[in-house]
Amino acid sequence: MAGTRPALPDATNADFLLQALRETNLRRERHHAPPLTMDALLVDYAKTRAAAHSRGQAGEVRAGTGESVFRHVGPGMGEAADAVAAWYAEPYDWDDPRPSGFSRLLWKGCKAMGAARVAGQGRDDDETFIVFVFEPPGDVPGEFGENVLRA
Repeated sequence: MAGTRPALPDATNADFLLQALRETNLRRERHHAPPLTMDALLVDYAKTRAAAHSRGQAGEVRAGTGESVFRHVGPGMGEAADAVAAWYAEPYDWDDPRPSGFSRLLWKGCKAMGAARVAGQGRDDDETFIVFVFEPPGDVPGEFGENVLRA
């Protein structure tokens, strides 16, 4: 298939997962959302998604799961804290909410997450893909007001 390449190597480890959960739950606490748990099956799914994104073959996320993707290009490996900070900094229109990394991160009705990271030499530089998956997925039309709360 044109535009595909080998997947970057898995770079998910315990420190990365702990940072992903901690950084996510810190933002959720600010916005009155309950803490998430890290689910091992969702971590496995996030690993397949991160590899697919790095190959350029992500396709659609499975039904019942939300996904946020962060790509870092440049020296060094991207961290979970980088991804969370980027999603949290996305503009969010409280009067006309739309699905985004910001809303998926804070969605009150979400209970569990998985996270993964692949990293290595990309086409031109070091590259990292970080994927967080959430269940239930959130970003449900008509439910933003009760699920994405102001700090």
